[in-house]
Amino acid sequence: MNKSIYVITGSLGFVGFNLSKSLIERGHRVIGVDIDKNSDSLRKLRYKESVKIGIETFKADISDKYQVESIAKELNKIGNVESIFHLAGLAGVRKSIENPDKYYNVNLRGTFNILQLHKSIKAKSLVFSSTSSVYGDISKGYFSKESDSLNPISPYASSKLNAEKICELFSNLYRLNICVLRYFTVYGVAGRPDMSILKFINLIYKDKPITIYGDGSQERDFTYVSDVCRGTYDSSKLKGFNLINLGKSSPDKLITAVRIIENKLEKKAKIIYKPQNQMDVNRTSADISNSKKLINWNPLEGLESGLDKTINWYKENVKSLEKLS
Repeated sequence: MNKSIYVITGSLGFVGFNLSKSLIERGHRVIGVDIDKNSDSLRKLRYKESVKIGIETFKADISDKYQVESIAKELNKIGNVESIFHLAGLAGVRKSIENPDKYYNVNLRGTFNILQLHKSIKAKSLVFSSTSSVYGDISKGYFSKESDSLNPISPYASSKLNAEKICELFSNLYRLNICVLRYFTVYGVAGRPDMSILKFINLIYKDKPITIYGDGSQERDFTYVSDVCRGTYDSSKLKGFNLINLGKSSPDKLITAVRIIENKLEKKAKIIYKPQNQMDVNRTSADISNSKKLINWNPLEGLESGLDKTINWYKENVKSLEKLS
């Protein structure tokens, strides 16, 4: 198999790191772009492993066009980039409320700069990671479709939706192959410490209390990271502009995830219940008929098996993750 070159922005982030690893395992060359290698213990761990398996990382702030242009010059020297996976950005609903200008700057301006990079280096395609948060809250029993009317209720979701529109504009205007992916509650090995799954595993393991906002009955379409990486890679082969949901399409209650973690760790969670934040939706759930049709995608991991893999990884790396809590 010929070794293809892939560029991944946010290569030291959760999905970016896992996608980088999967591409290396497929025999490809990965060039990462990230702003920081050492900001926390988890990022240090990801960077250390990425160096070990041969991932090259350029340091750049995607919201700075001059830094992105500098990356473009380096990539043009290398030549023949197969695809750009644009996974860099700021995530998190609550943090976006506190600092909306930073979210719009990174998620909008940064995406515009990476689209310019796509044009400049003439990559065959670009894949952009968006979020299920663009749908807003949905009713029980309903599954979000790509054609639904959208109701983002946070600066984070709004910035991602507007970035989606810029991607569609570039694709139509310049005839670029661009796929927008709406991820649904991704979790797994080397996950984000600010998200519920890794946070709960870490705190329950250390006999520390966890906080649940609401009563725990809120539902999330927990989607395991390897399924997301597979769908992300396959979507890079599509032509024109495409918009796809990547979710398990079978939501679970938050408290269900806690009970599974308790069982696998053989520890009882100390739960502090607080009022639900008005920016938190009650349910996320993906209609994946479009992803099945376009890329023949089906999630393989259920919540129990995915949590089992995540907990095993956590136990193997817990000494390197002491500063998570």
